Amino acid sequence: MAAPSAADRALPRARIGLAVLGAYSILPPYLGPPLGLELDVAAKLEVVDHVVPGVLVAVCAGLAAVLIRRDGAAEASIPDLALIGLCLLAGLWQVATHVPLVFEAGEPQSPWGSVVLHSSPGPLIFALALWLTLRTTAADPAEVGRSV
Repeated sequence: MAAPSAADRALPRARIGLAVLGAYSILPPYLGPPLGLELDVAAKLEVVDHVVPGVLVAVCAGLAAVLIRRDGAAEASIPDLALIGLCLLAGLWQVATHVPLVFEAGEPQSPWGSVVLHSSPGPLIFALALWLTLRTTAADPAEVGRSV
């Protein structure tokens, strides 16, 4: 059996990176106040904007990484695409819910540092999940049939 190529080893790493970004995206509401980067937002809203999508990304990307590590051909499988698709939607949710905050940046209730801390994970998650989704859907059709 041939050793896996660098591209093959990168597959689970990208998903692990996505899981780490998901976990990081949960932290801004809780790391901000001790760092002096506070926003006046209800705790319920922070759960909906950070915790729920962050947990979804961390769990789905982690499962996708396990799936790929277990079977490298699973990259183009339906379960992998579904898991990464959920990450993509969660990233889109984080981007969309922080657009108004970005437009308020620099105002007294929304200092720049707080806005950057709160709104930076969403676009990163969205971009990485989009890349993984496009990579998965561009896979060789013969591979898709073998891995399902």
